[in-house]
Amino acid sequence: MADHEGRKLSVREMINAHLFPVLALVATASSVSIALSLGPIAGQASRWNHCYDGGLAWLDRNSPSIKGGDRLSIAANFCNGGSPNKPAR
Repeated sequence: MADHEGRKLSVREMINAHLFPVLALVATASSVSIALSLGPIAGQASRWNHCYDGGLAWLDRNSPSIKGGDRLSIAANFCNGGSPNKPAR
């Protein structure tokens, strides 16, 4: 380092001199790791939304008598892996 004028730095001075770059490196690595792990979650959410919209469109075409919350519940149930049960009403 240019500011120590040829003398050997103490442990405290070495820590202070390198703390910010090390913390910046750790923060960058953590941010990149978090960003990479969010990719699969975003993909799954996109596929679920596509399934849900398709399920609502299918219900509109094939069962127009089902309205309101029942329609939404059937589409969500199907996209979550359940069987598409018609309401008992």
